[in-house]
Amino acid sequence: MRRSVIAAAAALCLLLSGCASPRMEAGDLDFQFDCKAEIHYPGGSVTCSFQRAGPEDAGLEILSGGPAGLSWSWSGNGFTALYQGLAASGENCILPQDSFASVLVNTLDQAEKTDSLTPTHDNEFSGNAGYDYTLTADPETGKILTLNVPECDVKAEFYDYAQKTISAELNLDPVPD
Repeated sequence: MRRSVIAAAAALCLLLSGCASPRMEAGDLDFQFDCKAEIHYPGGSVTCSFQRAGPEDAGLEILSGGPAGLSWSWSGNGFTALYQGLAASGENCILPQDSFASVLVNTLDQAEKTDSLTPTHDNEFSGNAGYDYTLTADPETGKILTLNVPECDVKAEFYDYAQKTISAELNLDPVPD
């Protein structure tokens, strides 16, 4: 009887280990998104709207906890800051490199690069962008959940992701013969 119980337990362990979800890889992460972020930094905490379309292509707007409406956008070829109808644009980002907005954008730009992330746990990765950081992601969707940059004392929690939509322009005009 005892051998039967041990054999059954061993078989159950083998079956259950085969049902485990595969380990998440860096390539599974979704770096293009539109969400809200709760950001903690040395100067306090803010809630922001955050959009990221790719490297050096991001926008961030403070919703609460700071000067609501202050926004920054990075577009591969320039940077813009906007607040209460006043805009300042330039070729380079004018924010300090250790500001939470710069840290957030620069870290995610670095994290998206091939071979820049090392898996540390099931859904956690670490990397270096001139400073060490860790990020966690939802294993089901690949959406980034948290970003932690201890050296800069910046922590971000991402949530309320917008649904991605597919858009296409259809040309329904008949093709001439």
